[in-house]
Amino acid sequence: MITRWLKENRLLLAFVVVFVTALGALSWYLWGKSDTYKQTKTNLVEKLTQLELLLNNNPIPTTTNLKCAIVNCTRLKEALHELQRFVICTNGFSSYDSKFASSNIELAQHLRKEVAKMEGDMEKAKIVIPKDFRFGFKRYATTVPQKNLPPVMLEHLGKQLIVVRRLTAIMIKSGVEQINAIKRVEVEPVPAGLALSEDALPDLLVSHPQEHYISMPFELQFACSAKSLQALLNNIATADTFFIVRLVTMEQEVLQKNTDATEAPEGPVASSVETTQKLAAPDRPPRLSVKVRLDFIDIERLPSKDTAPTAP
Repeated sequence: MITRWLKENRLLLAFVVVFVTALGALSWYLWGKSDTYKQTKTNLVEKLTQLELLLNNNPIPTTTNLKCAIVNCTRLKEALHELQRFVICTNGFSSYDSKFASSNIELAQHLRKEVAKMEGDMEKAKIVIPKDFRFGFKRYATTVPQKNLPPVMLEHLGKQLIVVRRLTAIMIKSGVEQINAIKRVEVEPVPAGLALSEDALPDLLVSHPQEHYISMPFELQFACSAKSLQALLNNIATADTFFIVRLVTMEQEVLQKNTDATEAPEGPVASSVETTQKLAAPDRPPRLSVKVRLDFIDIERLPSKDTAPTAP
């Protein structure tokens, strides 16, 4: 009887066997995953507890960490000195003669010689400059720097002279036609009751002790063509000296026509004079009156020897 029932319901029996097997396999799989989840949750809770302890407490650095920090600090200082030496050599002041910063008389004599050289350069390049032009140092046309001026200020004056010399060379190279003014920041304190020189800027030398550099503002006023202005800005950007252009203003110069009332001659002479006038005053684009404000970046020298901290 049972055998006959099994034969008649073998399909149902096979389905039941398959269902029970699948149910057992699924239960075993879920049981294994449950253990893995519990273990992972336990590990996560432990890690979060450790993180909270680290955040709330101030862990004491180990000797190994201190040594690594000292090594990294030493390397950074060496890299900073190397960068400083590179920038100073690039600015060209590695060969700055320190004797000019040791005496106000020697600096004044050197200043007058350099001004005379720049006047000669202007004459050779056929650049128009105002009468008694001192290239930003009109204050020292008849005087010398103070006797007890600190050596740092004398050195800054010497560097300003070198910068002006380079700026005039850039203007000559760029094809500037006329220089109206060169202004700089006064390094030497102005005595009480006296006004600033006409070629002095009201700005101050800006020191950045954290970044180890000083910015020296300058102002150039000149007249040139648009092509020469483009060349000048390119030459400033590619110069060995570290300049930062702050402001460029320009306006077009107005061409004035000759309004002299002269009676024109008659006959062949008139045509000859008219031809000469056309040749003498050819058409040319108007010049630009330009004012450029820029900063010279002077990299300060750091101590040559480093005092690195030692590990306890």
